[in-house]
Amino acid sequence: MASQITIGKWGSDPGDFNDNRGVAVSAGNEIFVADLYNGRIQVFSMMGIYLRLFPTVVPGKDKETMLPSDVAIDGEGNLWVVGTLYKNVRHFVHVVQYSRDGLPAITFGVSSSDWETSIAFELRNNKVIVMVTPNILVFHPNGSLQQAFKNCQGGILSFVASDDKGSIFVTDRSHSVGVYDLSGQLLSKFRSFERGQCQLCHPQGIFVDTSGHIIVSNQDKHRVDMFTSRGEFVRTVVNITYPSGIAMGPDGQLVVCNQVHDTLTIFPRRMVFP
Repeated sequence: MASQITIGKWGSDPGDFNDNRGVAVSAGNEIFVADLYNGRIQVFSMMGIYLRLFPTVVPGKDKETMLPSDVAIDGEGNLWVVGTLYKNVRHFVHVVQYSRDGLPAITFGVSSSDWETSIAFELRNNKVIVMVTPNILVFHPNGSLQQAFKNCQGGILSFVASDDKGSIFVTDRSHSVGVYDLSGQLLSKFRSFERGQCQLCHPQGIFVDTSGHIIVSNQDKHRVDMFTSRGEFVRTVVNITYPSGIAMGPDGQLVVCNQVHDTLTIFPRRMVFP
């Protein structure tokens, strides 16, 4: 890939999006995008070529389709999708495990909520991490709850991620990132201000790379930034308008969702790690 690739526009045809919020990349370089209001997951190659899609059907719910907010991938290549079913003006959050081809297997309800949700798969301890503001929930893959705790920072959460040490990272719209262990203990948090002005403004998608760098969508600053594991600013990775969900490919490619313009941008490794 010589340069960045941007695909997508608003719509419902294959390759179009209607609020593409969450994204994940498989070990085989397939990009899985949560296409929220189209009620589906779309799959693309790392070159931005449309491959396939499947509706986010919830088994056991009369084949109702949930609106998917986010997607994660476990160590066996299965997809874990969190989304919302609407009934009688109430929002019911569900998690469904799908095969890479969209066949549903495991499903469990999480809660009723009016907020956006996010999901991560914690590989070291084989746990499903679900964020439903103000709660962070830790599940076993069979759907049994191991731990639940509240965001102690007090803001509205946006996205959740995990690293290879088992820590949980959440972005908070109060311009901060919090780091927790699986028991819910706050390990650290950081904000970014300069001359009294917010430099980490409305953080969204978050990802931790294999070197321990924390990569965050700095939405209101229109860029994706990198921080050390201690929360120290390293550099701006890419400049892009309204970044939301982000993911990293196995070869260091950065994939960024734009909910405002309904696009997906793929940056090659040489632009991410110059």
